[in-house]
Amino acid sequence: MTAQLLLALYSGSLFAMVFLVAPLLLRVKENKNLAGRFYGRILWRFYKVAFFLLLLYLILNDEKLHALLLMLGLSLNVGASYWLKNYKRVLGDIDLVPYEDPRRVLFRRVSLLSTFLLFMNFLLSLYLLQKELKGGGLAGL
Repeated sequence: MTAQLLLALYSGSLFAMVFLVAPLLLRVKENKNLAGRFYGRILWRFYKVAFFLLLLYLILNDEKLHALLLMLGLSLNVGASYWLKNYKRVLGDIDLVPYEDPRRVLFRRVSLLSTFLLFMNFLLSLYLLQKELKGGGLAGL
């Protein structure tokens, strides 16, 4: 039951990142540089909490493969975010780079990939949560 609660917290936090925080901050027309920096700070703090939740889930859950798959998905996203962070340092202020500049297009595509990876991890966590709740202790709720 504790493992299910950890998975529910992880799924909920992914939902908030994918459907609330990312669209609100990354769809702004002006001050993209500031919004991106703010989103990056939220994201890197999220990663710490998410890995902690997944580590506890790995320890408490009998299905170790599930936790490892979720950790792998989150690690892929961390890798994409790390690349974006370093590439952003090269680009400088994103507001000063023309929208169709190949460097900005690449940055935008990798940013979309990062959000897609979070979304896929959310779907996997939701599937695993539904699977565990169907046969688990919280199934009657």
